[in-house]
Amino acid sequence: MLEDIKAKYDITEEYTQDLPTCEFPDTDGVLLIVGSSGSGKTTILRDAGMPEESSFDETKPIIELFDDADIGEKLLLSFGLRSIPAWFRTLKTVSNGERHRAECALAVANGELYIDEFTSVVDRDTAKSLSVAVRKAVDSKLIKKVVISSCHRDIVDWLQPNWIYDTDSRKSHNRRLERRPDIEISIRASSVEDWVHFKNHHYLDGNISKSCHCYTAYVGDKPVAFLAMMHRCGRDIKSYWGESRLVVIPEFQGLGIGYALSEAMGEEYTSRGLRYFSKTAHPALGEKRDVSDRWRPTSTNRQKRRSYLKKDGTPRTQKGFGKTAKTVLRDSNRICYSHEFLQ
Repeated sequence: MLEDIKAKYDITEEYTQDLPTCEFPDTDGVLLIVGSSGSGKTTILRDAGMPEESSFDETKPIIELFDDADIGEKLLLSFGLRSIPAWFRTLKTVSNGERHRAECALAVANGELYIDEFTSVVDRDTAKSLSVAVRKAVDSKLIKKVVISSCHRDIVDWLQPNWIYDTDSRKSHNRRLERRPDIEISIRASSVEDWVHFKNHHYLDGNISKSCHCYTAYVGDKPVAFLAMMHRCGRDIKSYWGESRLVVIPEFQGLGIGYALSEAMGEEYTSRGLRYFSKTAHPALGEKRDVSDRWRPTSTNRQKRRSYLKKDGTPRTQKGFGKTAKTVLRDSNRICYSHEFLQ
């Protein structure tokens, strides 16, 4: 039978695969093995010490798969999984992109330096944002070194590897870090009804006030981020605008789009002589504002929302938003970042 198949396809010699080998440089950062499928990338990683494929419990919430929840929070944020509700779902109930981000974070938490088939199971928008997230994690020293293999060359400009080995050409080279490609966004006024497309990705409840001013950011014709703001009054400030909701869809998280949208609207409203504030429990966003000269911390920055409680400690229910006493009490104990945008 085997001889018949050889004769059918005119196979006249023995074929053996001459797989490439490479010597990794003694350097930290992002090391990338790139090449076509079947060109030996996985073999190289296994020869270098990559363990057999890891498997994670698919019945437990993602955040519970980390031995330390604080480390899990940092890694999930670092790898661009910033839809907080996804942390409390299982691997089998999140999207492919969210699962890939979570598994990368889990691998690093388990001490693994290798990520095989990087971005192979996600769309190319997610691939870009995940590549940026990995680069940021290395630059922030959260990850000292990571070795990645991928058959996709479109990630190179976004991942910005320090060193590349090409299994097709069998050549390696160091790569100077360059500015990654720009992402152009357009911002359009939208309505409260458009919130339905974004609310499942926000870390708070899905209700917003009908009086909100709403804006949507687009990449091309694709809506990728949403911002809602409300006119408010306070004892010390007679009139100001405050962000109520800011969310970016998972495929574009980690690229700075939400931050850019927030600053763009801050510039727009302060240019009209209005005051513009934002309060968030999202650590990545809040900490970035803490070190920015465009945002000034308020007196309630990095504090719990005690204004949500009455003098006797019971919650102030907010019926207009559909918030129960239990929800308000939970929110009152959340550490928040509070800033005013400076023109």
